[in-house]
Amino acid sequence: MKEETSKSATHQVSIFDYNNNTFSVKETINHGEGKPLGRYKVNLMEGWCDCGKFQAYRVPCSHVIAACSVVRQDAFLLLSDVYKVANLFGVYSTGFPVLPYDEYWPTYEGDQIFHNPVIRRNKKGRPVSTRITTEMDAYDKLERKCTLCRLPGHNRTRCPNVGTSNN
Repeated sequence: MKEETSKSATHQVSIFDYNNNTFSVKETINHGEGKPLGRYKVNLMEGWCDCGKFQAYRVPCSHVIAACSVVRQDAFLLLSDVYKVANLFGVYSTGFPVLPYDEYWPTYEGDQIFHNPVIRRNKKGRPVSTRITTEMDAYDKLERKCTLCRLPGHNRTRCPNVGTSNN
């Protein structure tokens, strides 16, 4: 609500029908929500805004808050009962039955489902590239040489010339 209230300060509100609480709200600043700036119809009596947030989340959007400020109405009154503390505590007011001991449960005689280990993806290690290589990817690979004797075909750990000395 705080974020929507700060956004509502940048909106221009035009009254269409004061008796039916119908307004036209124009956005003046883009708040980076992925939607272009526009005009939105707000009907406070029906709980309607063209942006759809008010109907979907049952929380006043910035357009509704801007319209409420014009008619000096508290926007928190339009907040759905779902978000109020009394309703939240009401969820936990009912008791839960105690589960019986495991031995008293009836045996399950239905189908048993097992996962297929072949389908499982291996998450360890470097991911394998799925890119298809073409002729433009071909490059001349440098021939690696041993760092001790500078001959190709082996590396430092498998160098045949390690044990020989010319002293």
